[in-house]
Amino acid sequence: MRRFMSISVLIGMLLALAQPGPTQAARPRQSERLVLAFYYAWFDLTTWQRPLSDQPLAPYHSADAQTIAQHIGWARQAGIDALVQAWYGPDRTNNQTEDNFRLLLEHSLQQGLHAAASVDMGSPAFLQTPESLVDALTTLRDQHAQHAGYLRVGGRPVVFFWKQELFSVSAWEVIRSQVDPNHAMIWVAEGARPEYLEVFDGLYLYSVAWTSDPASVLVRWGGEVRKWETANNASRYWVATAMPGYDDYVTGRAAAFARPRDDGAFYRACWSGGNQSQADWVVITSFNEWLEGTHIEPSVNYGAIYLELTAALAQQYRQGVVLPTATPEPPTVTPEPFTPTATPEPPTATPEPPTPTLTPTVVLTPTATPFRLPTPTPTLLPVVPTPLSTFPSQANLPPAPTSYPVYDDAASPPTPVRARPLPVEGSAPESCALFPALFCGLVLLLHRRR
Repeated sequence: MRRFMSISVLIGMLLALAQPGPTQAARPRQSERLVLAFYYAWFDLTTWQRPLSDQPLAPYHSADAQTIAQHIGWARQAGIDALVQAWYGPDRTNNQTEDNFRLLLEHSLQQGLHAAASVDMGSPAFLQTPESLVDALTTLRDQHAQHAGYLRVGGRPVVFFWKQELFSVSAWEVIRSQVDPNHAMIWVAEGARPEYLEVFDGLYLYSVAWTSDPASVLVRWGGEVRKWETANNASRYWVATAMPGYDDYVTGRAAAFARPRDDGAFYRACWSGGNQSQADWVVITSFNEWLEGTHIEPSVNYGAIYLELTAALAQQYRQGVVLPTATPEPPTVTPEPFTPTATPEPPTATPEPPTPTLTPTVVLTPTATPFRLPTPTPTLLPVVPTPLSTFPSQANLPPAPTSYPVYDDAASPPTPVRARPLPVEGSAPESCALFPALFCGLVLLLHRRR
């Protein structure tokens, strides 16, 4: 009896010692359906002097730690799991995205959010050769991706890419064989190019603003990813895009246009497409891309309405709520980009360019003296995020649309239902020391009995 009690006490002590300690970063709220948002950290005070379609509640510099912390606080309130920051690589010459990404990681860890990088090859000044890309991805792998605040899925760091078509699929095979030969990371490519799934682990469309029916576009391209999976007997991630609207007239681009927000109806349609297409994740374009008018950050025009709407729609997405079915667009080859007239029509008359890839604002007009942080050491400041309730309530949105435009020649792509477990972790999984400890304890008891 005494021996039995001794063994019971020993096992109880070992169980107590084997309990895992607190993790450094809180895990995302759901283990399968992630909600992400593209984040931009290259603004300075001259940005807000432009005739933007909207303005933030107060001007800010992207390198301001207090601003970054506030953005993270708002993102958490909106139900976002991670901010995906556009990143030009580790070269800090005229590039504030490197230092600002370090700050984003530190503050994300502090507030229980996650951060990931979107490797941006859209600027002629950065990441334009395979050699520079290999160097940058090696730094990302060995430094940033090891941070406890970096987004991991199944223990694998998540990396998005923008303009990866700069290199061919065969060139990417060589690049990945040098950086990540065992696919220990999750690489997500952009655009309507399923052939890149031979090297990459997932696909997303940065923009769906060119169509008035984003739900059907997302259903169509989700089906293209699933079709590729079936043909190649391989599993890939489909990441649906959610946009509140679009307006890039301030950029002066020849093909500039606007997609009206319609009091949240366009945003709702995007989320509906994400649900209908059985998207693994949803990525929001964007949290704060002000020059393209895709921001959901609190603003002068909208207050916190799009953060509130994001919180509600993200919850529906995680619960698998499927809104009215949209009829997909015909799965044709990506059409040619449209050429706008000399005088663009108002937003309601905007022609629909049938190209599913729009170039984000990747090169801002530099200031006379490019801003750089003096050191790469993050400065953490105590932050109390402004509650959404402090903004005027604008929750009286119209109900979700019950139908979407139907194309006469539409064909429905396959959208097989899959149940793939996607555990999410903010840091490497902790090993359990219970069994080694029990073994040692039992050996000790046997030895004493002798």
